[in-house]
Amino acid sequence: MKRNNKLRNFFVVILIAGGVAGCSWFGGSSEPTNDSYEAGKKALNEGNYEIAKSHFREITPSSPFYPQAVWMIQKVPFKKGVAAFEQKKYQLAVVALSKVPLHSSDYAEAQRYLNLANYTMLQEQFQQSTDKDRFILIQELVNISNELGDSKMLLESVELIKTGLEKFTSTKQTMDLINLLGSVVALNKEPEVQQKALNYLLTDFEKFYDQTEVRPQVLQLIGTLKMELL
Repeated sequence: MKRNNKLRNFFVVILIAGGVAGCSWFGGSSEPTNDSYEAGKKALNEGNYEIAKSHFREITPSSPFYPQAVWMIQKVPFKKGVAAFEQKKYQLAVVALSKVPLHSSDYAEAQRYLNLANYTMLQEQFQQSTDKDRFILIQELVNISNELGDSKMLLESVELIKTGLEKFTSTKQTMDLINLLGSVVALNKEPEVQQKALNYLLTDFEKFYDQTEVRPQVLQLIGTLKMELL
């Protein structure tokens, strides 16, 4: 009996010792690291994008860091594009941001920066363009401002459309621009934008009223704006 008690006490001591050792092993362990992954993160934060990608690509599929490395590689075009945008290198920004994959968590923000870069470049083109090219540029600028929904851009859009309507005299172009103005106020409910559009239409109402093909569109748009602003 005494022998059994001694054996039991011996095993208990062994188990306790093993448990204490195990706790010290786990407590003293640090998070696993990977030199290539850390080097890639450092290069990415410093703006060395190609070096960052080369470090991440050193990580093999068998490594537990591989999914993170793939994710970080996918972040490179976004980081590169935003940096180029902030440096006002808009063409480079467009190239980089266009490479952000659809499934990326940065995709929506990349599209916003992409629109902003394109808008800025189109504005520069607009300032140097002829009347023939300006009609198309106005449409492109207004479409981007509609997508972004930015109040400042929307006000600029109304002003651009007003400029176009004063420049272009053909019935088709006038109707297209009125439709474009309608899209601005339909997609965006900013009172300031709606009021600006309404004021413009009322100021030039006689000119529009005299054009029988344009008149129904203008009257409908004025009615819609007045209802929205009530």
